[in-house]
Amino acid sequence: MSLVKQLWLATIILIVTAFAGSLAASLVSAQAYYQEQLALKNIDSANFLAITLSQTEKERALIRSFLDAQFATGHYQRIRLEFGNGQSVDVRSEATDLSAPAWFRSLFPLRVPAGVANVSDSWVNYGTVSVESATDYAANSLWVTAQRLFMWLALVALCAGLVGSWLVRRISQPLKDVVQQAEAIGEKRFIVSEEPRTTEFRRVVRAMNKLSRRVEHMLESEAEALAEMREKALHDPVTGVANREFFASRLDALLGDHDSEARHTLILARVPDLAKLNAKLGHEQVNAELSRFCTQVSDIFSTSEHHLTDVFIGRLNGSDFGILLPEFSNTHALSDVLVSEIQGPGSQEPGQGLQFSACVFHPGTSRTEVMMRADHLLAQAEQTQEPLVIGEDRQEDIPFRNASEWCAAIESALDNDELDEAMHPLVGRDGTPLHQEAKIRLKLNGNWRAAEYFLPWSRRLGLLPRVDIAMMKHLSSIAPPVIGNPVLVHVSTESLLDEDTCDRMLKLIERRPSESHPLRLELPESALSIDDLHLGSFIHEAQQRGCQVGIGGVGRNLERISKVHELGLDYIKTDPVYAQLLESDRTAQQYVQRLTMLAHSIGLEIYLAGATSKACIEAAWETGFDGVTGPGVARAR
Repeated sequence: MSLVKQLWLATIILIVTAFAGSLAASLVSAQAYYQEQLALKNIDSANFLAITLSQTEKERALIRSFLDAQFATGHYQRIRLEFGNGQSVDVRSEATDLSAPAWFRSLFPLRVPAGVANVSDSWVNYGTVSVESATDYAANSLWVTAQRLFMWLALVALCAGLVGSWLVRRISQPLKDVVQQAEAIGEKRFIVSEEPRTTEFRRVVRAMNKLSRRVEHMLESEAEALAEMREKALHDPVTGVANREFFASRLDALLGDHDSEARHTLILARVPDLAKLNAKLGHEQVNAELSRFCTQVSDIFSTSEHHLTDVFIGRLNGSDFGILLPEFSNTHALSDVLVSEIQGPGSQEPGQGLQFSACVFHPGTSRTEVMMRADHLLAQAEQTQEPLVIGEDRQEDIPFRNASEWCAAIESALDNDELDEAMHPLVGRDGTPLHQEAKIRLKLNGNWRAAEYFLPWSRRLGLLPRVDIAMMKHLSSIAPPVIGNPVLVHVSTESLLDEDTCDRMLKLIERRPSESHPLRLELPESALSIDDLHLGSFIHEAQQRGCQVGIGGVGRNLERISKVHELGLDYIKTDPVYAQLLESDRTAQQYVQRLTMLAHSIGLEIYLAGATSKACIEAAWETGFDGVTGPGVARAR
């Protein structure tokens, strides 16, 4: 039984006990008072009769009439005059109707002793008179008193109950906050609560707040240490962008997804005559200019009207930089951005001091082939002195040429329920699937297309909430590959920002049987930038409906990872780029090992995405991962 219920029960017992005790004490007191007054009346009446009869002539008829007269003047049960020779004169009352019930009279009986006095004749004892007053009227009066007492005490008890209810509510309110905080900690959400006024609760909340702040400080410190470690191991110390090895791993991660139909763009940027620029401006000034150039590129692409996501920049050597634009293939649309807006190091105007090449590549192509093609285009730009050379992309299999055609095709597929799912397992150490990752497929222009084919256009056209809802409806209507094995659904940041979409997703989760058809939701790492209250509320509501929630793509923005302790997540999944480094890079292994330790310290499971080989999977188990997914998992099975 909860403490609040115990407080309510104690309050009720206290009020009932006080009510019953007060009522009983009052009735017992009233009973004693009536008995005392009736006994005094009996004695007084007996003495009065004895004196009067002693002074009266001793004729039986006269005495009888006198007794009848006395009996008529008061409420008497019986008057008896007993003579010395054993004879007596009795006057009794007839039975009267009683309003007091029998159970009440048996519970509070009026036992009144008779009043007794001696009657004399001169100096001789004539007889003994005894008087018994009627108790019926007193019993009725006691019953009326009991009813009035019950009503008044019930009113007092009601008032006391209202006051007690207010007190219990006031006492239990901080208790509810304590319970909520304790439940939050149990759900791996280390929140900080306001300290209540109650001394005992204040000590408990203060201790739990200390724990929450300690966990938060630990996460922030570890995140800073991991970020510093990542910067040193995977980033260029001058510009802060990815170094050559990290950039190559990111490129391999995009190329390694053989099931994807996405098109990605690789841009190479070269700063010509860097040695002359060093001699002219000085080494420190050139480094500052290179850093400014990288920041400008990142800002321009991030705010571009082309809705570019996850722009990745790396420094390949002293003068060459690489820019990856995942899920983007419209290279001709970037001409104005690259030539007209980006200002090269040491240049005064945009478009000067830089040369670019841009080419589109597909998953399944080798890294060497992609880099050779981009290098060839860059060499062509140097030879012809053109600021930008774009490699032509064969797009004969893309039937849609503009936004309106893409919008019509995607909406038609959603309206006609022309969607399907491709399941990819995430396995644990023993090879058992922990969940099946569902990736949406749409039927466009008569052909089934993978998510990467149409999601970039869905994002640009604002259709991602509709796509997510359609996918959840579809999964709600089918059984999982293995009954009881969770099915994972990806939810976009755009859907999370739409309150109506969130409500519809929660209703769909509620309709799906949680035990036989469990769901998992995976949010992108970018979702951590959403308002804590809104995001935390959605996650909590989904978990209340039996749905686990995790974050994918962790590792790109480690400054956000300290927020996971407030959200109560069930797991996190790393960015696929770390799977490319895990086999051969010792520093990367140390980095992900600390990341897994950080996750386990706050009760989170951590999964590796993008595992490409058996050796990568073995390295994942050695570094502490709880599960792996990727192309290597399917081959290992």
